[in-house]
Amino acid sequence: MKISIVGAGSFGTSLAKVISENNCSVNLFARNKEVIDCINNKRVNKNYFPSVVLNKNIQCINILEDSAELVGSDFIFFALPSGVTREVVESVNVNINNIPILSTSKGIEFPSLLTMSEVIKEVTGNRRVYSFSGPTFADEIMNGSFTSATIGIDHDEDLEVLKKILDLPNLIFDYTNDISGVELCGVLKNIYSIAAGIFDSFSNSNNEHHAFLNLCFKEMHYILSEYSVDKDLILRFCAFGDFSMTTNSDKSRNRTLGLMVGKGMLNLNEFNPSIIFEGLKSINAIEKKCENKNIKVPIVSFVKESLDDIEGVKLKLNKLLREF
Repeated sequence: MKISIVGAGSFGTSLAKVISENNCSVNLFARNKEVIDCINNKRVNKNYFPSVVLNKNIQCINILEDSAELVGSDFIFFALPSGVTREVVESVNVNINNIPILSTSKGIEFPSLLTMSEVIKEVTGNRRVYSFSGPTFADEIMNGSFTSATIGIDHDEDLEVLKKILDLPNLIFDYTNDISGVELCGVLKNIYSIAAGIFDSFSNSNNEHHAFLNLCFKEMHYILSEYSVDKDLILRFCAFGDFSMTTNSDKSRNRTLGLMVGKGMLNLNEFNPSIIFEGLKSINAIEKKCENKNIKVPIVSFVKESLDDIEGVKLKLNKLLREF
């Protein structure tokens, strides 16, 4: 099969590697000419995995010049930051409106409140757009670690094709027809991992850490109860599994962001501000969605206030804890 992956970052590259091991022809689309040349000539993505040699059935293509190469794909994976998803989809729209698409992006557009699959559907008119989320660090996928995720998909024929593409011994999936619910989990766990990082910057107690995580997971459950079609979604890899990994691992960018905010170490001149701004858009969107359903989300609001104003975070945290 011919598989296209749009986005040659860490996750897109790791997906390309594992899918290429299943006798698929993989086109990996990127914008950076240096990255494209390095992958095609040296078989490595030096920006993310300089020591991992990629298989020869992976070809890197310039999406700015050759997006027509998407035509004829059996499946397209979008592995892009949510902040650029609409822009990229608009640029390649003419070539993808009839091809099944799987989005791995984690984010909600603000102020539209659309998930990334909904953005893709809106731009392309393609109804065969699905979602992917779970406890999946890209470096561990690349190293062959046992990995799980949830796929949101509501088309049986496309599901069977996808199962063949991802039929690999170290990958395990669960499935749901709640496409936007899967994406919502991916956004929420990032917000709560920031909250956990801030909390842990003031505490080294295991008792306190897990009590706070329980409060976070309870709030996440309230939100999913209102918005998810799949009432078992909270039990899936995209919910508990991803929440647990992201809030507990220091490999998580969002948890690290929270630690830096709590310790007063955040310097926008040294830290990638796009992570903060993208996170703030998602937080604003979640807060608005909860307001629409009259759901109280004190932890989400605490994270928003902390990123808006990193001064006095300890006082904000003390005020939060008094509310429970």
